[in-house]
Amino acid sequence: MNWPGGSWENAAALAATIGVAYVLVLWISVVAWTYRDIRDRTRDVAFQIVAILLVLVFNVLGWFIYMILRPSETLAEAYARSLEEEALLQELEDQGICPSCKRYVTKDFVICPYCRTQLKEPCANCGRPLNFNWVACPYCTTKKTGVAASTGKEVTKVSQGKEEAVEGPERQRAASPRTSLET
Repeated sequence: MNWPGGSWENAAALAATIGVAYVLVLWISVVAWTYRDIRDRTRDVAFQIVAILLVLVFNVLGWFIYMILRPSETLAEAYARSLEEEALLQELEDQGICPSCKRYVTKDFVICPYCRTQLKEPCANCGRPLNFNWVACPYCTTKKTGVAASTGKEVTKVSQGKEEAVEGPERQRAASPRTSLET
């Protein structure tokens, strides 16, 4: 018989060479893929070496074993998941908790809607909620009513750096800031 490449022995040698080259390229490709994949999944150098040696020695069977034992998520996926969890926790922290009833409240609440505990006091000028330890309103620059921290004297209202004196019933109202919610 006459084969296209000469004798059948030459054709069989050519097929064997192509088959060996295919297996060799497949083997190197699987090792390279494993190396790149394990680097994305763990920083543990010992585990990286073991995974590469497993595939290098046992070829496709080692690759199947590696696929079973490898970490389920990449380092980038784990980092993204941790950022998402941290953002959710930060959102819960930003809400705040009522000191009396321990329920979640938003940061702009003046009183707790569940137990009516006063959480903040409203600004005398703009009405926005102010923390108790603030000396002035950060929104409209009005000093808080009551005793000023630095001078010890009573300050009722400051508009854009000018102090206004309040007399009569307005002075009593400024001295005891009560909201309509408390009545």
